[in-house]
Amino acid sequence: MIAGRFGDNGRTADDPARHELAALFGFTPHELALNRIGYLSQRQRQRLFYRSVGYLVNGLGVVLLNAILLAAVAPRAQRPWQRIVLSALWVSLALFAALVVVSAWRVFSPDVKSATGPIQRGGTPRKPRVRVGAVELRISFRRWKRLAPSYPGRFTVYYAGFVGDLLSLEPAT
Repeated sequence: MIAGRFGDNGRTADDPARHELAALFGFTPHELALNRIGYLSQRQRQRLFYRSVGYLVNGLGVVLLNAILLAAVAPRAQRPWQRIVLSALWVSLALFAALVVVSAWRVFSPDVKSATGPIQRGGTPRKPRVRVGAVELRISFRRWKRLAPSYPGRFTVYYAGFVGDLLSLEPAT
């Protein structure tokens, strides 16, 4: 059996533990190698976008509807205190819109982070998570229910920083 190198640190693609982890968490050796150097594969980028686009659409919808409502109410604000309240609502809406824009920017340009530690199943069936050290990461329910409560040893996980989705993992060296 010939070991194929897929990383810049000499780790090999024929390691059985890596194949089991890749099958369980749904990543390829190529994606692991990309994650190690701080990049996402096209498939990972697309998956993150699809998981986050609903939140962005909801946020933009909330901003738009509130702007329409505030614009409709603005002519009725006659008293000074009503104008102050209306101004405060416009400011809070602008801050919320800024948060939506920052979130959109982070979804469209995610960064790869890593953490090392023991792996444990965390969260609940409604919010499936995997815990690595002090970091909790989102995973699909299908993968979550196949996980054991904990795994021996230490692992290095690579995840999308802002959204907290697990991308790949490997035994720590």
